Amino acid sequence: MTLEKGAFRIGKISLWMVLWLSVWCFSAVKANNITVLSPKVVEHSGDGTAHVQFDLMWEHSWKDNMRGNWDAAWVFIKAYQGDAGVWSHLYLDADPEAHTYATANVPMRMAFPVEKIMGAPRCPGFFIYRRDAGAGPNEIQGINVKFNYTDHGFLPKDSIIVSVFAIEMVYIPTNKFIAGDGVSTNTLRLIGKDFSVGTGQAVQEMGVILGATGYTFKGEPIPDAYPNGYNAFYLMKHEISQHAYVDFLNTLSQEQQTARVPVSPKAADNSWAMAFGSYTNPSTYRNYIRVRTGAIATVAAIYGHSISGANWDRESNGGNIACNFLSWDDGLAYLDWSALRPITELEFEKACRGHKRVMRGEYAWGERNGVPVPATNPFKNAGLANEEAALATANYLETAKAPWVMRVGAFAKDSTTRYESGGAYYGVMNMSDNLWERCVNVSTAVGRSFVPNHGDGLVSMMGAADVPGWPGAAGGGLRGFQISNRQYAELNDAARNPAYGFRGARTAVGLLITDPSGVPLPGDDLEEEKTEETEKEGETTE
Repeated sequence: MTLEKGAFRIGKISLWMVLWLSVWCFSAVKANNITVLSPKVVEHSGDGTAHVQFDLMWEHSWKDNMRGNWDAAWVFIKAYQGDAGVWSHLYLDADPEAHTYATANVPMRMAFPVEKIMGAPRCPGFFIYRRDAGAGPNEIQGINVKFNYTDHGFLPKDSIIVSVFAIEMVYIPTNKFIAGDGVSTNTLRLIGKDFSVGTGQAVQEMGVILGATGYTFKGEPIPDAYPNGYNAFYLMKHEISQHAYVDFLNTLSQEQQTARVPVSPKAADNSWAMAFGSYTNPSTYRNYIRVRTGAIATVAAIYGHSISGANWDRESNGGNIACNFLSWDDGLAYLDWSALRPITELEFEKACRGHKRVMRGEYAWGERNGVPVPATNPFKNAGLANEEAALATANYLETAKAPWVMRVGAFAKDSTTRYESGGAYYGVMNMSDNLWERCVNVSTAVGRSFVPNHGDGLVSMMGAADVPGWPGAAGGGLRGFQISNRQYAELNDAARNPAYGFRGARTAVGLLITDPSGVPLPGDDLEEEKTEETEKEGETTE
């Protein structure tokens, strides 16, 4: 995730003036290479509206029409009003035609979720992605999104800082898929439409999710609202990185920060932020988040990531390493703040396996075996933006074992296969390695009560997620290693741990899609993306 800030003063209509107070520019994150550049506020209007304009680019983008799959940037904006001293989420105009871009190297689509937030239709962010099939870099200039500043309580004379954030996501299309593999610990099985767990079941008992509703678990209904993976959703391509979590912390008040790190924000400058209990030196576990400048009085701390405590450059100080030590509540707070939601364990299996037939005991890269990173001499370019395994043939880092965690997406290169990259079927990275995946389970009443509402971009005054329908840790668990392994799927563990990370999702149904490219495409249908036909139901196992 990349953060760009531009401070501005909203000018009165008679002046139409932007006063730039300061601009901070950060280079690309090598994990996904998404970069936001040149943000500014333009086109102030007498009706209380204005636009945020910026450029966006990322490498290794794709769209595969055969698979019905692509990557996208989820973009959202925060605003800081100096007199109030707080960051707030910037909601965009609910009319998708109000948002455009100037130029792009390939035609792009923009997709907008419009949700009722605080009693009004609001758009907490948008997706932008390739319109046509292809692969390569995306370079979009002059993205222009409209917002109502009076709706946010801003006055024309107010000094505002805006920060634009971008997270790379992967579109997981609507499709049937198979849950369970017949051999993994506590693997799911489906008899009729009744989920159960067990091992060694017959092939015909593995669960083929054919639709969105109508399933039960051991006779208990699975609510229609529970995301069982059938319907389309967007999933974060990478686990939350340490730089992304620092971005999050730096938009919180001191009171909110206190809830989201184990070490007080008032700790001395350069203190480890995640040091607690027996983890007195998180650098042992490769978490390099520090209190860069300690909080004073009621002023919040400034966080950064640094291996040495002397250089805060994101490219050389672990910012691209997945963020471990995240508790259940830490992860939910981040997802609320970024207007995302948790994923379910059924969505986990769908994202890993796709609609393909089952290989018993398989990992996310579609094979039964892989080559782990060795515990000794594990990395080349350790902590840098191009960190990778020293062993050239390695394709995964064993979860919960030394060296604990590494750069997200580190195995993927321009020419790697799915196996070599460790990537899941749809292109999501590190699903079977690096950190345990926090998922909402399907096998407890608390988990099944999950309602997939999205975060509204704002956490509570105490720094917690406050989204109706999200379960506590009792409704969660951990998934990882083999796709269908449910050994810890019901683990009620709310604590921070060096092996725990997080990633989030957004439901992809009901988005308002627009094509601002101006490039004609005969027969193009903006309301429905084409997806690949699924394989025959009989092809369920190898």
